[in-house]
Amino acid sequence: MMRKILHAIDSVNERVGAISGWLVLVLIIVILYEVIARYVFNKPTSWGFNTFRMISGALVVLGWAYAQRHNSHVRVDILYIRLSPRKQAFINAIGTGLFFFPLFGAFIGLVGARMWHTWQRYTLSLASHQVPFPANPLYQTIILIGLCLFFLQFTSRFIRDVHILIRGRPY
Repeated sequence: MMRKILHAIDSVNERVGAISGWLVLVLIIVILYEVIARYVFNKPTSWGFNTFRMISGALVVLGWAYAQRHNSHVRVDILYIRLSPRKQAFINAIGTGLFFFPLFGAFIGLVGARMWHTWQRYTLSLASHQVPFPANPLYQTIILIGLCLFFLQFTSRFIRDVHILIRGRPY
């Protein structure tokens, strides 16, 4: 049962990572449109910067879980790579349990409260009055989803590390 749950978390983050990669193309189109409007036609948009900010923020946050899935986050490997897999798992589990879960759990709570507030008050971004959909609440929701996916992927890694500690072999 646990293997299925871990596989489901991995699969979701793999798909979200692949889909969010397409946001780069959308980001390029928005930037290109803004540059042409500003420098060719001398008519800058009022929504270009906020759209750029929201798309790039979503791209980064949605990419965190994908990077965690592939163990691609930056790490100081001076000593870590010389350790056995069991000792690496121990360091990962201690760091995750002591630092990541409490701090990131609180962070998700704060972001969730902010997202809820933007939906309740239908908070608009600076130039979103020209956008025909609720840009800021949608952006806050995407950020929260990305953070939750990152939290789940870290939990998956934590379970795998604890398994290595207990059994001495990967899950």
